[in-house]
Amino acid sequence: MGIPLVACLLIIGLLAAVLVWVGRAYRQLRSDLLSQTKLLQDSLASERHVRERYGELFANASDVILQTNLDGRLVASNRAADLLLGGGETGLDSQFIEDLFTTDDPGWYFDVLDQVRYSDTVRVEREFLGEDGSPKTLELSCRVLADRGFETGMQAIGRDITERVRLQQELERARRAAESNASAKSMFLANMSHEIRTPMNGILGMTRLLLETPLNPEQRDQASTIEHSAEALLTILNDILDLSRIEAGKLELVRESFSLPAVFEEVMELLAPMARTKVQEFLFDFPSSLPARYFGDAGRLRQVLLNLVGNALKFTEKGFVEVRVKGEAGDGFGELVVEVADSGIGMTAEQAGRLFQPFEQAEPGTQRRFGGTGLGLALSKKIVNAMGGEIGVRSSPGVGSVFAFTLRLAIDGETPEFVPRLTGLRVRCDLEAERLREVVQRWLAAHGAVLGEQDPELWVLDRLAPPAADAGGARRLLLSRDPSPRVGSEAESAGFQAWLRQPVRQREFLDTVEALRQAAPAAAMLGPGALARQSEFVPIAATLPGLRVLLAEDNRVNQKVVIGILKRAGCTFSVVENGERALEAIQEGGFDVVLMDCHMPVMDGYTAAGRIRDLEGPAGRVPIVALTAGALAEDRDRCLEAGMDHFLAKPFRADDLLNLLAALQPGAAQEVV
Repeated sequence: MGIPLVACLLIIGLLAAVLVWVGRAYRQLRSDLLSQTKLLQDSLASERHVRERYGELFANASDVILQTNLDGRLVASNRAADLLLGGGETGLDSQFIEDLFTTDDPGWYFDVLDQVRYSDTVRVEREFLGEDGSPKTLELSCRVLADRGFETGMQAIGRDITERVRLQQELERARRAAESNASAKSMFLANMSHEIRTPMNGILGMTRLLLETPLNPEQRDQASTIEHSAEALLTILNDILDLSRIEAGKLELVRESFSLPAVFEEVMELLAPMARTKVQEFLFDFPSSLPARYFGDAGRLRQVLLNLVGNALKFTEKGFVEVRVKGEAGDGFGELVVEVADSGIGMTAEQAGRLFQPFEQAEPGTQRRFGGTGLGLALSKKIVNAMGGEIGVRSSPGVGSVFAFTLRLAIDGETPEFVPRLTGLRVRCDLEAERLREVVQRWLAAHGAVLGEQDPELWVLDRLAPPAADAGGARRLLLSRDPSPRVGSEAESAGFQAWLRQPVRQREFLDTVEALRQAAPAAAMLGPGALARQSEFVPIAATLPGLRVLLAEDNRVNQKVVIGILKRAGCTFSVVENGERALEAIQEGGFDVVLMDCHMPVMDGYTAAGRIRDLEGPAGRVPIVALTAGALAEDRDRCLEAGMDHFLAKPFRADDLLNLLAALQPGAAQEVV
């Protein structure tokens, strides 16, 4: 049966529609293919350009570039690598990267490859031989290479650091040389310190024993001056040692109770001879309302004051040098400002800015004109900073300078209530020295005295003069610039009842005024040191009766010093001259404590202490106190390591030794000192 005509027509129409659609799809597909082909051609061209550009950068980079496979064989290297590592015309390809370097570390490539798998970049240094055969160093920055997520090897970018390594080696050699020089200097300073401290112990110790004997006021004043001068010499020695300590960052501070005004007055007394030849007025003012006793490092404070006041005197040809203390006390602390003012040459702001640097002075000609090294102010700044304070200077050329530093010190005990001592006393101050007059009037007014010209009970002068017509029955006090003892007899002949030396000590002045107020008309003439308070000098008492002490000391003078202290303290003692005899004496028994010098003939103290600690029974446990002229921290450490229990550096104070012995008495609570 045939297909109807209508069906044929429909099939033909459908085929025609399909052919039209297919034609359109073909044309669209052809257009898309042409477009994609164009994009692919552009991309390939761009990639070729990038590869060419990368190849140029790779080949011409100034840094060494090395690429390896996973076995460490080179697959690519740039021109810089070929030239530096000896690739020549053939290049470095196919060589193992480890063969390029002389570093004696087999397998280092695989160690680095393991590291770069867990970090972005790893830096290593490797040595190689240059064209001239000299060793060179290459710093390699290494990272992993990957293709489609798979590791293919490692890339190392290197830079020649031979010059940097050379400089580092030179710096290291310089550092070692500096350390060697510093060590030699420290050893010299330690030896010098030891040799000086031994006789210093004799001077200070025998002076203290001399002060224990009956002395008249003038002799006591002279002996005290010897003691203070010896302590000043010790301060100079400590300054020298501080150079080594500060450079090593080992500046040490102690915490002890001390009288702040006494420290200032000692410094003024020590520098008084210099002041009398330089200035008309040398003054110290401490407010009576402030507490006198504090906790801190009195020795370091004295060191700063000696530097600042000595510096002020050095640069002041006439006029005044005045030390002032200001501040307030509360909550257990004193917030203090110390000023050292002078009328000297002054300086510009630029000169002042250089002052606190080591070996710096205001101007190049300063050292030739005035002397000095420029170290004092640098040391003072470091000490003040270590104490938690600040130091600075205000100055103008031709006008003078004011050096000032701050202190925050813990008060020793309760802040005492201020009680005026001279209430109602009528005083006339006839002092030609203007600043001295202001300071003395301030002291008197603070203690309730009435200042005026009419009908005085006390007349204060600074020159020898006969009694004035309107003096009445006033007692007269001379404040003399002349320190000679003959001034006393001259003043007595001129009708004075008392005299004091300048610089005037505030407490001594007030004590003298109070004594004059209470003295009978026929009282003896009062002079410097006559009213020294008992608290200033406490005799050695027999506070350690029965304490059995073995002294091991070869220096005869130091033997005398310690024996004198032990006798007056009531101790029983034996003396030996070396460590071997000390060991024998300890084995025989009968001692509560050993005082051991460290440097002795036959057997030194360190060895003797170790041998004693090896003994069985009580003899091996006897307390040992090192008495040594070694004053450094390492000396203390060496003593403790040798088996000694306590450490006392020469020169030491009698009170320090007695307090330590008291703590070592059988049954006493002991603590390391």
